[in-house]
Amino acid sequence: MSKNKVKLTICGISCSLISEDDKEYVLSVGQEVEDAMISITRQNERASLTLAAVIAALNFCDSSHKAAASADNLRSQIKDYLEDSSRARVEAEEARREIERMKKEIQTLRDRLAEKERKTSEQAPEAIPVQRPAPQTVQKGSFSNPLKPTIAPEQEGFMSFFEKPGKDT
Repeated sequence: MSKNKVKLTICGISCSLISEDDKEYVLSVGQEVEDAMISITRQNERASLTLAAVIAALNFCDSSHKAAASADNLRSQIKDYLEDSSRARVEAEEARREIERMKKEIQTLRDRLAEKERKTSEQAPEAIPVQRPAPQTVQKGSFSNPLKPTIAPEQEGFMSFFEKPGKDT
């Protein structure tokens, strides 16, 4: 990477830097330092530029340490998640193998059952038929009471209505 020469002015103090970072990045970092120092001098008017620079440096160093600790914590969490993921992957593969084994066992048992049923049907002289209930039929036509004598329509009359059945007239 090429080295860039950058001239910074922070709170009226000029300095030249050589950096591998982009010029725009170095200028933005210098602006951030100047803003921090101006903020410190506004909060305490008796603070010198040197004291403001030291306090700004302490603040930036504190932020850097906290960011590094946070990054370490995140790395640790990611490592734990990767271990959990790896463990889950291994368990899933074991479960797939167990499923395949169980499928083969089921197929073997089905084959044995089919073979046993085939042998049983070959040995039996007659297969017992399955009895199914007869379908219900509905009788159609005219119905009469077998206990009541039937009278032809021409024999019927007004008086025959009052006569007792079975009595000769």
